[in-house]
Amino acid sequence: MKTVILFGSPRKDGNTIQLVNILSRTLKNKGHSVRMLYLNDMNIRPCQGCYACLKKGICKINDDMKDIRKYIMESDLIVYATPLYWFGPSGQLKLAIDRSIAFMDEDYNSRIKGKKVITLITFGDDNMDTCQPILGMFQKTFELLGLSHIGSVEAPGCVEKGDVKEEHRERTKKLAESIP
Repeated sequence: MKTVILFGSPRKDGNTIQLVNILSRTLKNKGHSVRMLYLNDMNIRPCQGCYACLKKGICKINDDMKDIRKYIMESDLIVYATPLYWFGPSGQLKLAIDRSIAFMDEDYNSRIKGKKVITLITFGDDNMDTCQPILGMFQKTFELLGLSHIGSVEAPGCVEKGDVKEEHRERTKKLAESIP
């Protein structure tokens, strides 16, 4: 199985990467191919809402989204990993999500229907209701794209670097182990 990780945190050594590393290592040990995309290091421009991409699935903006698109198309599993910013994904990940309109055709049928997705979300608050808006956004996005959301880990209490609780690390490992 091929996996692409859309890593939305600007911090390569923060809390989100801890979950990503556990997931990635576990999948690799199972023989999966895993590609990590550090979105913060990529040039991803905002969607212009022109819908030119609907015809052939190719965005007219010439930036790194063309590579992200290629890796998503090649993958069986897409991982959306992000810290929670103002009840949603990081701006880096949101840019890639907005540009996902290119995965739709002119009749709004998905070109990536049936792919599996996982979400990994870290956030500072201890209240699980804090992540409800992002979970709703992901649910609607995945429904529109015809993606199968096979699991998620929401890790509250991640204020300082290293604050990911053992229970969330273990949940991440179990989630990865459950993927065939």
